[in-house]
Amino acid sequence: MSTIPNYDLYGEAPQPIWHESLHVESISKRSGAYNWEIAPHRHDGQLQILYLMQGAGEVLLESEKVHATAPCVIHIPAQFVHGFHWAGQVEGHVITALQPPLESAARVLSPALLPQLQKPHLIHLPRWEACEDPLLPLCLALHQEYHDRPREHVACSMSLLLALVIHIFRFAVADNAQPTPAQGRRSQQVRVFRELVEVHFRNHRPVNDYAGDLGMTTATLGRLCQEQLGMNPMAVINARLVLEAKRELAHSSQSIKTIAHDLGYSDVGYFSRFFRKNTGLTPSEFREAAQGDG
Repeated sequence: MSTIPNYDLYGEAPQPIWHESLHVESISKRSGAYNWEIAPHRHDGQLQILYLMQGAGEVLLESEKVHATAPCVIHIPAQFVHGFHWAGQVEGHVITALQPPLESAARVLSPALLPQLQKPHLIHLPRWEACEDPLLPLCLALHQEYHDRPREHVACSMSLLLALVIHIFRFAVADNAQPTPAQGRRSQQVRVFRELVEVHFRNHRPVNDYAGDLGMTTATLGRLCQEQLGMNPMAVINARLVLEAKRELAHSSQSIKTIAHDLGYSDVGYFSRFFRKNTGLTPSEFREAAQGDG
């Protein structure tokens, strides 16, 4: 494959953004059709929640492989490269939904959820009796809303989805996940900065351009990033470039020169030096290690 596939649903071409805001199916339906192997891919604007109820397997999250054993929840935000190698038949539910509407609802109703929605999670769950399981009724209700399509099902589905996410991340806290950072004005400004980086990182804009977009000085943006993220703004931009380079090197067969040009580098030698400085490996060494590990 020449580039990392971008799907609405694995194996299906992306539809316009308005085409579908929700999809609900069993994990076995799609994974079983692909012999329990889902190759690395990503979704443009959609997150996925997998509630693994039976079975186990290996989950790829960016360049890291983690072992998942039921019962657990796997949360994958939009744009994160992921894949699955199930150890035989698995059972559970997979929910694919547009991330921006859910973030908008969370921003109004439960702001503490936002940082959790924007990063991947593997959350271990207790073993409940069926009658005690708080997640299963929500998954089944979402399945019914999606497949029966009653009137106003999108509004109802969003409410159910928000409730499901809240339940899931309550267990993330119980599973010793990192505490959710407080949502104040400074953290909101940093979030907007990161959103701008997501749009412009290939253009290599100087930090003062981002600061201008945010209506602040470069020094103020530097203090905010150091306080909220523990790194300076240029490190944030470089980390995004390195992440995209790693994705393409690990999961595509494009030449290093093509990857460099796609990331805004006219000089492949400069790109290679930048990559090595940030990872300790040349692009070729990283690709060999990443693809050889698969």
